[in-house]
Formats: sequence, C-alpha cells, structure tokens
Amino acid sequence: MKLKIELDRQSETPLHRQLYDKMTGLILSGALEPGARIPASRALAEDLGISRPTVIACLEQLVEEGYIETKPYSGSFVSSRIAASTLKRTLNPGAKAKPAAIADYELSSYGKFIAGTPEIAARLEPEISFYCWRPALDQFPIAEWGRVLGKHTRNSSVGMLDANWDPQGLLDLREALAKLVRRFRQVSCHPDQIFPVMGLNGGLDLVSRLHLDAGSGVVVEEPGFRPACFEACGAQLHAVPIDDDGLLVKKLPARRGRENFDLAYLTPAHQFPTGAVMPLARRLEFLEWAKDSGTLVLEDDYDSEYQYSGQPIPALMSLDRDQRVIYLGTLNQIMYPSLGFGYLIVPPRLVSLYRKARKMAGEQFSPQFQAALAEFIAEGHLDRHVKRLRVLYRGRSDTLVAALERRFKDKVAIGSNRRGVFLSVAFNVGLDDDEIVERALDAGVGLSSAREFYSRKKPSGQFILGFGSLTEKEIEKGVQKLASALLSG
Repeated sequence: MKLKIELDRQSETPLHRQLYDKMTGLILSGALEPGARIPASRALAEDLGISRPTVIACLEQLVEEGYIETKPYSGSFVSSRIAASTLKRTLNPGAKAKPAAIADYELSSYGKFIAGTPEIAARLEPEISFYCWRPALDQFPIAEWGRVLGKHTRNSSVGMLDANWDPQGLLDLREALAKLVRRFRQVSCHPDQIFPVMGLNGGLDLVSRLHLDAGSGVVVEEPGFRPACFEACGAQLHAVPIDDDGLLVKKLPARRGRENFDLAYLTPAHQFPTGAVMPLARRLEFLEWAKDSGTLVLEDDYDSEYQYSGQPIPALMSLDRDQRVIYLGTLNQIMYPSLGFGYLIVPPRLVSLYRKARKMAGEQFSPQFQAALAEFIAEGHLDRHVKRLRVLYRGRSDTLVAALERRFKDKVAIGSNRRGVFLSVAFNVGLDDDEIVERALDAGVGLSSAREFYSRKKPSGQFILGFGSLTEKEIEKGVQKLASALLSG
C-alpha cells in the first residue's frame, strides 16, 4: 500500500516530524482506517526518498502514542483500539476549526460574570499620551536594578531553585517592605503581616475571594475605581459620593443591620479619579463607622508616595486600632508597571487565614527576584528614586497646570488637589466626551475620560490627565495640540 505523502525538503521542519504530522493526519481523518496496514519501514523510506532511520523514528513515536500497533511477523497496522466512530468526531486537520460557544453549564457564576464583561479594546498609541498609569520610566535606575538582579541570579544556591518556599515569600523582602511602609506611610507592621501578590489585581482578587459571597455588600467611592472581581464574586456595590475631603461618611448607614456591608474599598490618600485627600477628622470618623458596622476596609494606596512637599500623608491603616484595615500597595508606580509586584498588609487576626489562601493561590515570585528586590530597597535605591521623582513630578505638574491655564483660560477647571501623577481636569468647550477624545486622537493626543468611574450621573467634560511619563516639553506640545483641536470651530 502506497501512502499519499509528500515531504518538503526546503522546510525548517525536520523530515521525521513532517512524516509524523502526515501519518497522524491520515489516521485522524479516516484515510487510514483502524486495522489498515502500514508499509514496512524500508519500503516507506524508498518511496519517500528518505533514510530508513528517519522512518523508524517516526513509526516508533506513533507506536508510543497509540496510533499504530505492531504484530509479530505481520508488520505495523493502524491501532484496532481506535473506534471509527470517534474518528468521525475528530477534527479534520485540513479543515478550518470553528470556535465553539461557551455553554452556561460550563461556567460558575464567577465565570458567567467574566464572560459578560466587554472585551478590552486595544488602546491607540498617540504621539503624546496623558495617560495616568505611566511613571517616568526613563528615570528609573535600571543600572542599579540590573546589577542587583544579576548578582542574585548569578549567585543563586541550589536550594533557591526549589519550589518549597514560604507562601509569604522571603523574610528579607517582607522586612524591607515593612521598613518601607513605615518610612513612607507611617504604618507599623510585623513582616508576618505582609503578603506579596501579583500586582494590584492579584491583591484585589485574593481579598474578594476570602471576604465576599453572592449578596455581599461592598462600599465603593462615587466616582471611583470599581474592581470587577467584587461583582464577579456576586457582591452588590453601594456607591457612596465623595466631596473635596473624600468619601462622605454621613452618607453611610449609621449602624449594622440597616444595610450589611462586608467590605469598604477606598483610596483615602489620593482619591481616584478626583485626587481628593481624606483629612484626619474624616478618617477617624470613617474608622469609627467601620467599627460600629463591622465592616472590613480595603485601603488602595497606589501613588501616595508622591507628596510634593513635606511627608506623605499617613495611611489609613496607621490609624487603625481595631484590626479592620487591609492595606494594598504596589511598586508599579514607584518602579515600573511591568514589575507586576504588589503586597497586602493584613491585620494580625487575619494572618493565618491569608497564609493558607496565599499558598493555595499558587507560587510566589522567584527567590532570586525577591532577594534582589529586598536588597534594592535596603540599599536605598528605591528611596532615592522616589525622592528624585517627587521633584520631577512637581515640575511636570506645574508645567501642565500653567499650560492648561494659558491655552484654555476660562474653558478649563483644574482640580485643587495636586499630588501624584495625574490631575483632574474639566473642559468646558461645548463638546461631549467622545468627541473630545476623538478630536484629541486626531491631533495625536491621548486622553482618558472620568465618566467610566461614575455609576450614576455621569459628568461631561471631566478628564484625568496623567503627566508622569511626559517631559515638560512634551506636556507643552500636548496641551498646544489639545487646545488647537478642542477650541477651533
């Protein structure tokens, strides 16, 4: 029996692999039926013009995988254990695969929520992007980081290659982080309270899975960031309005029982997207409400290190005396976004629970990376980098404010809270948000509307202008382009 097989000697794919692909294709398509004889290796080699060892290597692999079977003194055959009926349901390798729809019964309620969320559209990359998630990457001390990372990679012990590590990561790293949050955020914690996670979303996911069920109540800020994992767990979000001092505690229920809240999620040090800062009196009032209502608090502290004058405002956790606050921080803004490193600081009463959950969540960062990050922090590289960026960002913030006021005059209102790497800006140019974004893109400028962070009455003309990754020259050019696009005609 002569097989209809052609091999391409110009291909980068080895001949034995080409032969394997052709043979499995013939079997799965039904062209070679169960029980069909396979030509002898010598005959097949002569027919195809290839070496016999190449054919033998292919046939041995097919036997190993169960495609063919050998019978003493009889030769090789397509395995008789393969049912013809199953071959009919097997995809023909030559046919175009059709994507199958996801059936409801295949998904949990979590999966159904995720399936119903819109696809994340690819964001255009304009010439100048006022996007708020980018720090000044060109200022990062990459040489020092590379030196420390390389040292720990080169000097790894055999033991560091094993996977049997503490679910909380290296103690050296947690000790370095504990000292970091004490310096920057006045949070006093034991290293055992710290849990490294995969960035912001890794922390949010772990907290939501441990504390939220279907029907759980979650307080969020209005406007504010609303993590999808809360609703994916079946929680009901209760949006509480903010003012210039952050979340309005008086808009919360006075006592537990009227409405049950399992979690409150807020950004007190630099509210997103308005930039509001919650003062001491409001913080104490909120913590008292959390205690009375039995609500756990998740404090998202994403860029509060960038206070332009004086010391950064202490974290809400630094005032917590009732073990109600979980602190979530990342190094993505003070180092670089692709680092993907975040950490949770949990109250002592929750440490045992989080150790078990973190172990189930999967492996930690590599020991080499953790050791390098610990040394990078301990040697003061991160502190010096943040100190440089505070000065740099203040200059860029001042440049952006001056350029907006000069170009737009009374057509712009700029938020009064100026810290971090973005400004809250309202344009009064007689255009809706979509048209503003479209005109800006046509001019080569990227903008982010604040409307997506409102659940109820969505304002028009309010935008979040990030400046972290832009030089002062680029800021000036971007505002000039923006003014030409929005104020003309």
